[in-house]
Amino acid sequence: MEVQQRVKTIAILGVDGDNYEVGGVYIGEEHKPCWYTVTKTDDRSVRFEKLDAFPSHEQIRELIH
Repeated sequence: MEVQQRVKTIAILGVDGDNYEVGGVYIGEEHKPCWYTVTKTDDRSVRFEKLDAFPSHEQIRELIH
C-alpha cells in the first residue's frame, strides 16, 4: 500500500524584502502537517525542508543568514 504525500501552501511570509512560501507536507489522511518546507517565491528554490514546526519570520531570517 502506497501512502500519498501532498504539499499545501499554508502562508507567504515576507522576510527582509523577499517572499517565502511555507508549505505543509501531509501524509495520507492526516489533518496536521508532518513537517514544513520553505520555498523562495521569486525563483521557486526550496530553501529548507522538513522543519518540525511552522517557521516564524525570525526563524527564516536566522536560517537564511
